[in-house]
Amino acid sequence: MTSEEKRNLRCYRGYIERSLNPVHILSNMTDWLSDEVKERVRREEVEKGVTAAAALFLDAVLLLEAEGWLRGFLDALFAAGYTGLAEAIENWDFSKLEKLELHRQLLKRIEATMLEIDPVAIVPYINTCLIERECDEILQVFECRGKAAGITKLIECLCRSDKENWPKSLQLALDNAGYYNASELWNIREDNGKNADGEMTDDFENYFETMVTFSEEAECDNLSKNLSSVSESVYEYSSVYEPKKARSYQIELAQPAIDGKNTLICAPTGSGKTFVALLICEHHLQNVQSGRKAKVVFLATKVPVYEQQKNVFRQHFERTGYSVQGICGETVANISVENVIQDSDIIVLTPQILVNSMKKGILSSLSIFTLMIFDECHNTTGNHPYNVLMTRYLDQKFDSSANQLPQIVGLTASVGVGNAKSTDETVEHICTLCSKLDIQAVSTVRENKQDLQRFGNKPETHIRWVKMRTHNHFADIISGLMSETEVLMRKIYSV
Repeated sequence: MTSEEKRNLRCYRGYIERSLNPVHILSNMTDWLSDEVKERVRREEVEKGVTAAAALFLDAVLLLEAEGWLRGFLDALFAAGYTGLAEAIENWDFSKLEKLELHRQLLKRIEATMLEIDPVAIVPYINTCLIERECDEILQVFECRGKAAGITKLIECLCRSDKENWPKSLQLALDNAGYYNASELWNIREDNGKNADGEMTDDFENYFETMVTFSEEAECDNLSKNLSSVSESVYEYSSVYEPKKARSYQIELAQPAIDGKNTLICAPTGSGKTFVALLICEHHLQNVQSGRKAKVVFLATKVPVYEQQKNVFRQHFERTGYSVQGICGETVANISVENVIQDSDIIVLTPQILVNSMKKGILSSLSIFTLMIFDECHNTTGNHPYNVLMTRYLDQKFDSSANQLPQIVGLTASVGVGNAKSTDETVEHICTLCSKLDIQAVSTVRENKQDLQRFGNKPETHIRWVKMRTHNHFADIISGLMSETEVLMRKIYSV
């Protein structure tokens, strides 16, 4: 590579870094890069991302002196499928890639509206715009993490594509796959904000995008006809409580716990997990083992949720003669925790109340309860009160002299993945959560998915274009404070 070619490569490296994933061509660069350099590039991609890895790769390339390297680099690009990038470097003409930059920006802007698109339906129509390895990665992400993650990966790959026809191919793919709303939005965005030369207009640059997502705050569906809003249901009783019939998927979710197993119930927000808890609780109270007095504790991590669930449990159970009481941090100073637990059939608590009661010796054992329900049970980790309680539970379990322990039920919309970076690590995270909760069965909707989809509440996402402020008063205030600070510093320090 001559000095002129190196100079050109430095000049155009920004285009290369935005398009190239160097990991995809390392196997074709064996004659030019050492194993140590290739490993550093792979590690950089994992730790800092594709663009950082491409920058490191180019730094290594610019240090090469062996004759014929440029041809080797171009051959590696062609072999991996980076034909557009290879042609641009070969001719030192990046005008085609430059024209794609606007489309990349626009695709990123509308990404949030495309998360419901099935990437498996799109990939066959745009695979010529991606390299083969990227197609495999998109499908793998879809299989492991779901639709939204898959389409996010697809958009990420398209934004790095060096094929000049990918914007049009995406349009055709959306049409052919039946995603007409997304196709219309993409078509609008392709022409929106551009002048006759295809450049951003001043009006376009004076706008920025804001996204607002609306979703329900808490679950009160399928509990009462009179629970018209969350805010009303938290603090007010309905005059007449009319329990509804359980839906098929709710019965499916409750079944393992009804069978007596320690159960982790995972279902989407809005699917009525609180109602599932009522079903389990009702069955438990009516079918407790002879010789034991049924006593249920429902744990909620947040006070507003605690208030809501306390009212829901009261409405549902007090009409049948069961006693329901609640304690949170705001009320604990005025009542006796011990008396409330002793005198009630169902107790709704924030978990720290229970932790403090055990530390103070007010409660000596969790065996006083026959059923413990953990709302948002994915929080059972680290020093969270849930984990503190379950550590005590497990200590009692492995103490041969301990009394019979309560049944455990956990509720969550998502078990999460923790810090996992692979499928195996994700499985390990979920298994760890289950072990901490002493779970025997994980309950998700398998047989009644259509019923779940029919009643599920999906968040609505609205994107609005908002004019940027002509004068930023906040920035002026910060600038003034910084100037005053600098004046004071100069008086104290010699700067």
